[in-house]
Amino acid sequence: MKNTNERINLAIHKLERIEPNLIQAQLESFQDFIKTGIKEIFHEVNPILDYTGETWELYFEELEWGEVNMGMQEAQRLGLSYQMPLYVFVKLINKKTGEIKKQKLFVSDIPVMSERGTFVVKGNERVVVMQIMRAEGVLFFEQKTSTSKSPLYAVKLMPLRGRWFDFEVNKYGVMSIKLLDKRPRVLLTTLLRALGYSTDRDLKNAMSGIGDLRLLENTLRRDTTTNTEEALLEIYRKLRPEDSLNIDNAKIFLDNIFFNKRRFYLGKTGRYQLNKKLGSNASFTEEDYLLNKEDLVHVVRSLIQLNNGERQIDDIDSLANRRIRGVGELIGDRLRIGVLRVEKNTRDRMSTYGAEDLVTPSLLVNTKPISSSLNEFFGSSAVSRYMDQENILSELETKRRITAGGPRGLTKERASFSVRDVHSSHYSKLCPVTTPEGPSIGIVSHMAKYARVNDFGFLEAPYFRVLSNVSPSRIDSKNIVGHVLREDVKDSKDKVVLKKGKTLTKEDLQKLKDAHIDSLKVEPVVTNEVVYLDADGEKEYRIGRADLEKDEKGRLRAGNTYARYDGSYVNIPTENLDFVDINPGQIAGLGFSLVPFAQNDDPTRSLMASNMQRQAVPLLEPETPIVGTGYEKVVAESSGRLIKAEKSGVVVNSEAGKLTIKYDGDKKPVVHLIDKFIKTNQNTCFSQQVRAVKGEKFAKGDVLVDGPSMAGGELALGRNLTAAVMVFDGYNYEDGIVISERLVREDILTSIHIKEYVQDIRETKLGDEQITRDIPNVGEHALRNLNDEGIVRIGASVSSQDILVGIIAPKGETELTAEEKLLRAIFGEYARDVRDNSLRLPHGDEGIVIGVQLLDKIKGDKLNPGVIKQVKVWVARTSKISVGDKLTGLHGDKGVVSRILPDEDMPFLKDGTKIDIVLSPMFVKRMNIGQLKELEVAQKAKQAGVKVEVPPFAQLDMDILEKLMPKDSVDVKRTLYDGRTGEPFDKKVLIGSRYVVKLNHLSSDKIHARSTGSYTLVTQQPLGGKAQFGGQRFGEMEVWALEAHAAVHNLQELLTIKSDDVVGRASAYKSIIQGTEIEAPNIPESFKVFINELRALGLNPELLELKEDYVDDSAVAAGVIDEEAEELMQE
Repeated sequence: MKNTNERINLAIHKLERIEPNLIQAQLESFQDFIKTGIKEIFHEVNPILDYTGETWELYFEELEWGEVNMGMQEAQRLGLSYQMPLYVFVKLINKKTGEIKKQKLFVSDIPVMSERGTFVVKGNERVVVMQIMRAEGVLFFEQKTSTSKSPLYAVKLMPLRGRWFDFEVNKYGVMSIKLLDKRPRVLLTTLLRALGYSTDRDLKNAMSGIGDLRLLENTLRRDTTTNTEEALLEIYRKLRPEDSLNIDNAKIFLDNIFFNKRRFYLGKTGRYQLNKKLGSNASFTEEDYLLNKEDLVHVVRSLIQLNNGERQIDDIDSLANRRIRGVGELIGDRLRIGVLRVEKNTRDRMSTYGAEDLVTPSLLVNTKPISSSLNEFFGSSAVSRYMDQENILSELETKRRITAGGPRGLTKERASFSVRDVHSSHYSKLCPVTTPEGPSIGIVSHMAKYARVNDFGFLEAPYFRVLSNVSPSRIDSKNIVGHVLREDVKDSKDKVVLKKGKTLTKEDLQKLKDAHIDSLKVEPVVTNEVVYLDADGEKEYRIGRADLEKDEKGRLRAGNTYARYDGSYVNIPTENLDFVDINPGQIAGLGFSLVPFAQNDDPTRSLMASNMQRQAVPLLEPETPIVGTGYEKVVAESSGRLIKAEKSGVVVNSEAGKLTIKYDGDKKPVVHLIDKFIKTNQNTCFSQQVRAVKGEKFAKGDVLVDGPSMAGGELALGRNLTAAVMVFDGYNYEDGIVISERLVREDILTSIHIKEYVQDIRETKLGDEQITRDIPNVGEHALRNLNDEGIVRIGASVSSQDILVGIIAPKGETELTAEEKLLRAIFGEYARDVRDNSLRLPHGDEGIVIGVQLLDKIKGDKLNPGVIKQVKVWVARTSKISVGDKLTGLHGDKGVVSRILPDEDMPFLKDGTKIDIVLSPMFVKRMNIGQLKELEVAQKAKQAGVKVEVPPFAQLDMDILEKLMPKDSVDVKRTLYDGRTGEPFDKKVLIGSRYVVKLNHLSSDKIHARSTGSYTLVTQQPLGGKAQFGGQRFGEMEVWALEAHAAVHNLQELLTIKSDDVVGRASAYKSIIQGTEIEAPNIPESFKVFINELRALGLNPELLELKEDYVDDSAVAAGVIDEEAEELMQE
């Protein structure tokens, strides 16, 4: 099989590209939750004791997983969840009799993440968005009471679960902490005394080695306690004044504040941050996730150092102090709430049973709160999102989205500018461009394409190591051969062993060993070793650009270069570099990386481009861009919808819905089921295309099946069109776009949209609803598409108000006449009236029925209470490009189709080539010059018959393309002829190939008109919006417009019979039907409300009828109307 998407890389430096796993963060987080997270949550509540602690003791022991209930596609089809049952082994101990009972209990069905990183909940595909929040541990910050003359600094101690504590210093240099709200502050020396540092000498010894101890001495002078017991009682007296003083109670009280796992739990990240910032980098275990008294001593030491100027305050917005909460942790938080409810309920039930009662674990443990918590999380949590499935890119970007909102997060109203802003630590970790426009700007971000989340939740970026110094442990034949010495190597006697500039060989290794050389300085070389660094780790290293000049062996050229170091840029020799970037575009996110020449666009337009690509609808016949960036293939392969050959083989059979292949060396063939016409959450169509032909041989890596929005194994969102940049009779004014009728006729920008219509057949008090073809008062023509059961047949063409499912419901019986009673008595008839409850296609919809599904409770299908059957009908429609549809390029250059011209009227070139699309030349004012470059390069590549790759932010060598162009190639600015007159335009026009994407903003979805319809019960005015079949609001300013033109009759109509004149509109409708004259309108409801509001204010306006011959005498007297005018009025 031939790869049709081979691209020529135009970058000067051909850099190695590591292949990122774009959904790794989602998959790993959920796997951690399944393997260890759930077990830890259940073990947190062990043991559960009764309130006395003397009778019952219950333990949650091992967990056991059942089998997945069904396939993911089947769950979607049946409207169920793709989940797995969880069981727990429970041990119950009767402490009085010593009896132990064990039992396996069902916990809940846990939704399972698919290979694509999504969940199926109640038939809908959902995704849990990652959350970014402040990392646990300690934070050094400046107090609000601080001034420039006397700066004051504090330390915040933040656990994973529990209360945050601020260790502060006041203006008198006294250190204190607030342990409880609405209670006095406690001196830090008192707190440390209570923890065992009894005397002043103990305290000073604990603080030794940190320099100036004036803060400690100031605090000691204020401290009235002298030993541990006094300190404990002092704290207890301040915080619990209503309780009697007791040393044991005081100790328990203090221990509960800091050392109780339920009240203060540092967690893994908290312990890591605490150790790192307080100077202890020792390894730690799960037991260290709790606080200890040495930690509090270190916090006080750091507070003194901070106020002495020996430490720096933290940047609160740096990614070194913000971490990612993955899907596993977010689900775990909600599961913990359920488990704690189970614990409370279990303890309550324990109190109802005595030791002599026959009790089993199932009597005490009810796990329904766990199921409720999980259902609530997936159904209504701010981080559980309805999957964005406009196209495969929008799917991927949703999984890589990071929000600062959600549970325990920020709100749009509270988020400050600093939180939203781009930070230097975001480099290669968060995309600086891709974020929503509007209130969520900066709160929602996207991961950079190579970023990953480490074990502690911090974002990391990859870099290549630069080798310029070889340490003793690294001196072996593998890593020294081929390196060039940067200076002479001398032994202990100062004798030269090897000279500067020598290329090292295997033989030189022995000389180095014999001379006992400790280290070598070699010419700096960029190795293939990839090292991931977080924001804090990057500060320690000097990191250079990816495209530094190298020789053929990867050695960096001598000289100085700029490097990132400790949050700023420094100019250093290349041999001092520690790392270099993987490639120049690693700063960008996935959507931003798909924009060619993004470095030439204004960031605002790049933001639009990144966001609008996610709104592109999958086309009927998509095409990869002539000018790509190389990441189109990465998106396609990470989507989970592309099928490539694992090794060489042959195609056994190729069908629309199934592909059978046989790999070389395998006995059994492999069958791939193909998705065809799958409805997405956004009503677009996902359909896979089989590229392999029966009998065809293929090699490893060949594309066998393309997914939606793909072509040849690459992302393909749009089409390459021949574009002219010119003013065209005003049709492309204000981002209007003129296109050729060829795009409509040949389905070049045609997409398929699928809608699902669901109808429940319910039980009612009067009897069950029924599906039937026999519907009262409905003609045969309206039933033409229904089968014998009363359900629309597959393949039927349906339009607005057509019946999809015939349904009748029983009505209440009416009072029978004497004759009807006689007939019933004679013939025994029992006929009831029925109501037509049929499912009809909504107003404005049309299409072809492509699928029907009938679920029946009798057959075992799971349906909601009160529902006996459920019918689903899928209707697909093809949407050809039309006037009013929204198109865009790859540079945020959106526009609306304003005119579709016949082919013969479109401008054409001298050789007869027709222009497909005419664009406005005004784009230059928006500073997205990247589209100009794309036009030029795409046109040249088209003439050369190749596709090119333009890596983001890379230095380009356009000579590569120039050499491939044919000798008779033409300039991009050419003479263009008007198709309507045949005359050439005055000046040469820029002609190029342009990648055009169709967005999911279609005029057919928005166009709407109303003649008659329903009214709101409250105001009696017409409803608003297409969904309610409402009208256009004629508001205050529109009234002014008609008043200005004195269009009194139109205005009266609009404000009365076309709005809320209830009597008048009924009378007008009757007059129109009967063909009689429409009577004068009455008073509208809104005016009646106005009158009543005046009456509520104590005013009582009276409405008087104005007679035709009435003239206001006061107006004549005032000279407003003269006598001559009065006579004319009377005539």
